[in-house]
Amino acid sequence: MRPAKTQRQFERPIKWQDIASGLWIAEQLQNRLDTWCPQLFGYHLIKLGSLSNELDTHSSTIRHQVSIAKGGNKIGLFASSQALPIQASTIDACILTHGLDFSSDPHQVLREIERVLTADGCLILSGFNPFSWVGLGRLLPIVRHKSPWNGRMFTPARVRDWLHLLGFEILADEAFGFGFNSGRYRTLQCIEHMAQRYMPVMCDNYFIVAKKRTHPLTPIKEKWRLKPRLISVPMANCRSSNRRQG
Repeated sequence: MRPAKTQRQFERPIKWQDIASGLWIAEQLQNRLDTWCPQLFGYHLIKLGSLSNELDTHSSTIRHQVSIAKGGNKIGLFASSQALPIQASTIDACILTHGLDFSSDPHQVLREIERVLTADGCLILSGFNPFSWVGLGRLLPIVRHKSPWNGRMFTPARVRDWLHLLGFEILADEAFGFGFNSGRYRTLQCIEHMAQRYMPVMCDNYFIVAKKRTHPLTPIKEKWRLKPRLISVPMANCRSSNRRQG
């Protein structure tokens, strides 16, 4: 297994049109966000990356929403996702769509998200699956320099392991896009639905919802027990009773 951290710098897509079938992927993600955003509660929500910024999250009751990225349009805070200028345990929800695929240190990105999230804070992320038709496209030299093949792809199982190590609980794990997002065409939507249900490991994209869990350390105390009370017999009485018997 290749190490997650690398010195290679990746060209991040600024908008969904920069990715092959990006508009269709954004539509699928938007449908899932419309389902999960109303379940996000709190005071602060951040969207990491330019791609996340293009998705609509106004269905959430969280009103204070900030987009964080190194560049792009309508960005509220220009910063790196590997070093967020945010105080720890202050963010209630975070959205990261296809951001790990173009990061040189995805571990650090997830560690920063875990740091800024409050207890029971929610993380929504997505990415490309290397064991799919899109992943196999990286073997073709003609498309290696194009997005998304110029980025990195991590298996959903590996991403889930990283989240578990950071103390996250997986609430949802979905897959979509089979045969290079064949669901774009109505005649192939039945194949898309069957692949999501029976062959999710071969779908091009994954969608994960995780919640940060904080378990306080409570010392285990011994149960309090009553000490048995010893009844002492006076020696004088014992001697007197012995004499009477004699």
